[in-house]
Amino acid sequence: MDASRQQTRSDSFPQDVLKKKGLDVANMYQRTFRLEIGEPKQIVLVIGTELKVPLDRCAPPLSRSFSIRCSPTIHYSITPPLKDKNAVPYPLVPNASLLISTDTVSETAFDRKLSVRFYNEKSETLGDAVLHLTAVEISLDVDADRDGSVEKNNPNKASWKWGPNGHGAVLLVNCDSESSFHKEEDNKNEDISKVSDLKDMSKMILRTSGPAQLPEGYKLTMYISQSTSESVRIFRPRTNISKDNIWKHKLLKLFLKDYLMVVGKGTLTQVVPYLGGKSELEFFVEVVFRVSPWIMTPNTLKPIEVYVCSTDDNDNFLKSIKSLVSKSGYKLQICFEDMNRGDRWMQDELEFGYIDSPHQRFPVVLDSPRDGALQDFPYEALLGPDFGYVTRQALNEEVSSLDSFGNLEVSPPVTVNGKSYPLGRIIIGVAFPMATKGRNMTKVVQDFLWAQKVQEPIALFSDWLFVGHVDEFMTFVPAPDRKKFRLLLASPDAGYQVFKRLQNEGHGNSQLFKGLEEAISINEILSDKKLQDENRYVQNCIDWNRDVLKKELGLDEEDIIDLPILFKVLEDKEDDAQRAVAYYPDMVNMLVLGDQLGIPKPFGPLVKGRCALETEVCARLEPLGLKCTFIDDFAPYHKLLGEVHCGSNVLREPFSFKWWNLEL
Repeated sequence: MDASRQQTRSDSFPQDVLKKKGLDVANMYQRTFRLEIGEPKQIVLVIGTELKVPLDRCAPPLSRSFSIRCSPTIHYSITPPLKDKNAVPYPLVPNASLLISTDTVSETAFDRKLSVRFYNEKSETLGDAVLHLTAVEISLDVDADRDGSVEKNNPNKASWKWGPNGHGAVLLVNCDSESSFHKEEDNKNEDISKVSDLKDMSKMILRTSGPAQLPEGYKLTMYISQSTSESVRIFRPRTNISKDNIWKHKLLKLFLKDYLMVVGKGTLTQVVPYLGGKSELEFFVEVVFRVSPWIMTPNTLKPIEVYVCSTDDNDNFLKSIKSLVSKSGYKLQICFEDMNRGDRWMQDELEFGYIDSPHQRFPVVLDSPRDGALQDFPYEALLGPDFGYVTRQALNEEVSSLDSFGNLEVSPPVTVNGKSYPLGRIIIGVAFPMATKGRNMTKVVQDFLWAQKVQEPIALFSDWLFVGHVDEFMTFVPAPDRKKFRLLLASPDAGYQVFKRLQNEGHGNSQLFKGLEEAISINEILSDKKLQDENRYVQNCIDWNRDVLKKELGLDEEDIIDLPILFKVLEDKEDDAQRAVAYYPDMVNMLVLGDQLGIPKPFGPLVKGRCALETEVCARLEPLGLKCTFIDDFAPYHKLLGEVHCGSNVLREPFSFKWWNLEL
């Protein structure tokens, strides 16, 4: 799947960062895109956004340098910056990437081209990676300077500031009633009842410029977050508005059925017309009015107590957990078989949080609607004096694996584009946002999470996974520098880099899974073309989420650590879909206890008597002061499609920050 071909987003470029000549890319929205040797790629690029192409991912083996040719309307830079900018071809350094942008619109589809040629140590050509590009300009505008007109690309349109010199659009709460007989607030109506109702709404204009039509496979989509949809609705006329049919727009005001809701409660995304050339489309925005919130605790907060299940086949696993918890100095709570009835997935059944007030504070467990054999534990074992309980039952919805709380995480505190999230942001996994089918977390659970307000959620794409949980490809660990944490991501690219390096060093016959089941050598893994194709797909899925997390959490590449993990794709017979599972124990699915990490033992190839995958992970995490303990969960968890994090849970201390001091 090439996720970049699904949509051209209209909400991705809040600032006008274009200069008369060239581009100031400091504040650009960035997307990651993968090129391939011998397979030309096509993409639509929105002016004011930037395309990041990791060169080391597409470079053939033995590549040492590269050169670039492109149309004059394409701008590019190389990161990290080259020491000698005049050296051509350019040296291929670790983590080299190409940053691509443009400042003029295309006249026709794919009318500009960029190619990267790779060379070996003898400057012999190894292959070309080619990109065909269509450039469009898209601007979603509001009255940001509060003068009564909707100007184009106001640099402050994505922020809000109080005061006479402030900026940002002002919206009325549409709580009057246009009807003298039917007394009901207008914001409760799904339709616009009278033309006068439009005056209560703020105007928003979508301005586009580009080819007459978007290339095949692309569409323009308006998106609104779940939290915003509870209080905002956006309408537009059915007829496309342009300068040559403005009279039709005036006539439409007599026929209010021709105004339709684009996005709002129950409708988070919808395709909007791309009119071609230079055009404008009006929208009308209304606002709806809307106790102590339930607050989740991230991995960076201090643990209080660790929870794990005892089953008839996890004795060794349990001993390892006991040792890790004891070494860390925290408490351990074991749920025995008379309560868990064989259900070992402590993370999936519940999520710990807390509620807080000036006079009282206590933990509250959120019980998931998965209701496995462990379902009695949250209510029977946890509910009591100063320990609350809450659940949400999906009465009219089908509960899927995505409703298990391995699919519910929360980030550490972040600041994004000047907006502070001192309590972090909730993270959930859903079906791909623009997909017409797929598994989703039930609406009743999502509604509960968004209603808490103080940890504004982020939705990631997790339905590509067989189990479908975000903890299968990401987690957070504490760090002493930068933002005080790192985001860890599973990375097939990193996995293949490790195995290729080991092969080049003469360890190609070293085996994974030695002594566990049918062992397999590095050479066999690297020669498996089907496995490579599957992991290329997985990496695309993770890259899509990587871009979302970078944008929504305000992260830089230096805030992210890739862990070498391969996946394989299985047939999901329930809905005839292809979905991924970890090929070897998924090391990102770990237990975080302060500076102590309980990591699934990967059983990788032995080099000098030590697992090469363990060595690689330690090299990436130990410089942060973290201590890695590798726990054998292969038989009781990994083979059942789960890992250490899935089988454990942690009650943590609350934030010192008081939620009522948050500026929303």
